[in-house]
Amino acid sequence: MTSPQTAARILGHYGKGALWAMHSRAVADAALLLGQTLPPCQKVDMGSLCSMALLHDIGRCVTHDPVLHGVEGYRLLTALGHADCAFICASHVLFGLDAAEAVRFGLPEQDFLPVSMEQRLVSLADLLIEGVRPTTLERRFSSLRIRNEGNDWFLARLDKAYDKALAFRHWLEKKTTRSVAGFFPLF
Repeated sequence: MTSPQTAARILGHYGKGALWAMHSRAVADAALLLGQTLPPCQKVDMGSLCSMALLHDIGRCVTHDPVLHGVEGYRLLTALGHADCAFICASHVLFGLDAAEAVRFGLPEQDFLPVSMEQRLVSLADLLIEGVRPTTLERRFSSLRIRNEGNDWFLARLDKAYDKALAFRHWLEKKTTRSVAGFFPLF
């Protein structure tokens, strides 16, 4: 397992103070906050959660493409021997890619869907942080639409991602009996 300390070193090496690296740290803080609010019956490995969140966007050291940064992150972390964190790079993109989508973008033919609690928390936290600041799902998806104007495949796929993120947010709010907006004081 990739420790949070190792993940932070990898992020520091490849991120070199870039905005995307600061975003990854903010996502880690948000994911840990969300994970801490879950009741004890919902098992969350906080170390894995932190490591995955820190490294989810590591592929941005190669490209800022909205999908390919996940592919590049998967490749990089796999090559470095951190397969436990490589999966989140691909699976956080659009709240998961199915096997056909994975192949389309050069990944192995398998589903890259956030299944574990840690993967789902990172995927949601990523969508609740715009740059380094908390935001709502609605604002984040609006921003994604504007930033990716002209990328027809990505824009068509955003609605499915929004539905998945919204469903998980509702599930989380039910389990914690709190609004996700209440987790972050800057909303």
